[in-house]
Amino acid sequence: MDLPTTADVVIIGGGVIGTSIAFHLTRMGCRHVVLCERTRLAAGSTGMSSGLVRMHYDNPLEAELAHKSYPTFAHFDEMVGGECGFVRTGFLRTVRQHNLERLKANVEMLQRLGVKTWLVGPDDIRELAPYLNVDDIPLAAYEPDSGYADPYLTTTGFARAARRKGAHILQGLEVTGIPVRASRVVGVETKAGTIATGTVIIAAGPWGARVAASVGLHLELKLVYHPVVMVETPPQVPHPHLTVIDRLNTIYLRPETGGLTLVGASHDNRVVGPEDLDTYSQTLSPETQFSALERLCNRIPAMEHGRLRKGHAGIITKTADEHALLGPVPGVEGCYAALGFSGHGFKEAPAVGQAMAELVLNGRAQIVDITPLRLTRFAEGRPYHAANEYR
Repeated sequence: MDLPTTADVVIIGGGVIGTSIAFHLTRMGCRHVVLCERTRLAAGSTGMSSGLVRMHYDNPLEAELAHKSYPTFAHFDEMVGGECGFVRTGFLRTVRQHNLERLKANVEMLQRLGVKTWLVGPDDIRELAPYLNVDDIPLAAYEPDSGYADPYLTTTGFARAARRKGAHILQGLEVTGIPVRASRVVGVETKAGTIATGTVIIAAGPWGARVAASVGLHLELKLVYHPVVMVETPPQVPHPHLTVIDRLNTIYLRPETGGLTLVGASHDNRVVGPEDLDTYSQTLSPETQFSALERLCNRIPAMEHGRLRKGHAGIITKTADEHALLGPVPGVEGCYAALGFSGHGFKEAPAVGQAMAELVLNGRAQIVDITPLRLTRFAEGRPYHAANEYR
């Protein structure tokens, strides 16, 4: 491996967040960028991501991040180069009865931001997707332009584009430390040697807390087990079908290539200890798989004719308020973090990458104001919350 001895910026982590940051830094003229990935690109949470691309959020900050990210997915070849596997399916968001007024308020908020979305009732949903059971849905939100993309293609697309502009994308290179002198970053230590740099961005996903500890930063990040099941879509259900976040059944679903339906089982919230991060079982129990299928059949009855094909478990890295940590590391000049996306990182990655690049190069993020997600907010007693969060 030809390890650069110096860099303007070193990014730690080769998931979709790290590679998006690398792409946007080089796009903005920063040529000496090095990205260090301990194994291979998209090997962590990104590779296990379900890849939903939607803009419905219950807070304006993340809605804006997702909205500003959408054009990159929809026009990836033009804006980045290559394919990201984006498929426009349309998207439906259901909520529980006690959240219906919040749903109405959030759709209005999203419309003010420019998101194409509106409320739909049972008759509207039957017309959109007659295969859905709508008996328990008095109202939902619909986005016609949303869908999903391929996390691996998106990540490698960002990486290739950054490399074309001069970035070093180094795989199989584990970072072992971030030396600090006089409260300032001076380099990055790896198993292959040291890279001298004054700027480091930690974008290491579930391993982020471990990396941040090397600069004395203690992060309360919860690693949550997240099962995903693949079901063979029966001929009674059109493919591709609608993408749905179904809070009533605590699942989400979308079509997958090969005539499959992907089901995220968000009702399973087991915590994985940091010491088990490299060894936890990604294999799902039969009980977990059948539970996901049963919940899927509640929403799409014809899925009872579907067959379980496979499944896996990824890791979602959650913060206390379930919003990302974005910005400078307090007390360590030149060190930044983009961590703890709480399951929202993929769809926000293009805008987050640009925001972090703007912050590092210009001193502030311009695409979206990310200061409410600063790392010091918990110590300040100011976790990020919005008026109409779903409960």
